Amino acid sequence: MWPDLESVRCAVVEGPRGRQLLITLMADYWLARDAVVPSGAVVELMHDMGVGASATRTLLSRLTREGRLQSVKEGRRTFYALSQQAFTRLSAGFETIRRFGVDEERGSDSRWLILMFSVPEEQRAVRQQLRRNLSWMGFSPLYDGVWITPRPVADQAIEFCRKLGVESASIATGSIDAIGQSYGRPTDAWDLELAQGLYEAFTQHLASPLKRLSTGEMTADEALRLRTEIINIWRGFPKFDPGLPERELPPGWPRTAARDAFAGLYDGAAKLAGDRVREVVARHSPAHVDLVVERLITPEQLRD
Repeated sequence: MWPDLESVRCAVVEGPRGRQLLITLMADYWLARDAVVPSGAVVELMHDMGVGASATRTLLSRLTREGRLQSVKEGRRTFYALSQQAFTRLSAGFETIRRFGVDEERGSDSRWLILMFSVPEEQRAVRQQLRRNLSWMGFSPLYDGVWITPRPVADQAIEFCRKLGVESASIATGSIDAIGQSYGRPTDAWDLELAQGLYEAFTQHLASPLKRLSTGEMTADEALRLRTEIINIWRGFPKFDPGLPERELPPGWPRTAARDAFAGLYDGAAKLAGDRVREVVARHSPAHVDLVVERLITPEQLRD
């Protein structure tokens, strides 16, 4: 069903591949205040990932107009950096990505956050925006107008409902017991079969790159491309499984195995990919090489 990583990406995340790659590239190596990168280096690095120069320049201009990037002039040369808004959002997002898939102790009294709302048909745009954002917070509909999540995001949900001006909404926390004959468990709000299949496909597609990495066969440009692609995919998995309690899931749930494969490749290929980035930046502006810093999923002090 998902013969390669690109097919998994299309199933897991929305949006054009080039746009995702460019934002992730900036976040992976320049997620620091005052870090800038020469425009020519961005174009060359995106070429490593199969995105042409014209398309990259168009993306740079578009993302700058949208306020996600900011351009900086040094003489006649143009550099790019993440905007303050993007820096804040991506920093928080990376912490969520870093924690996702790590085993947590969950007692038998796990509580669910339950949001109940009603939005009139004439406010369809509000309803669509509410549902879209609830999904990214980790909610899923158990019934129409009854959305649940295992995440402690009540404050964010309340704030967003008020921001949208939702007139009819309630929020509660507690246990959920199924009393229907075939439906009603809290995990019924998610398509577990789909999530399991995506996890397993993702893990299988990382097996070969992990082997090439371990044997020293992986090239620097391949490391750069793979790191960028797999974090784009991994960040989409919480929409299908927002950290559902292990006790509520089928035995052998593949989340941990997928996380281990992802972290192993993302962190294991970091130096190789970072060296490629520094090599390219050095050709365009040697003075900016030291601004390149690779992110790691597992903090250095916790690694074996």
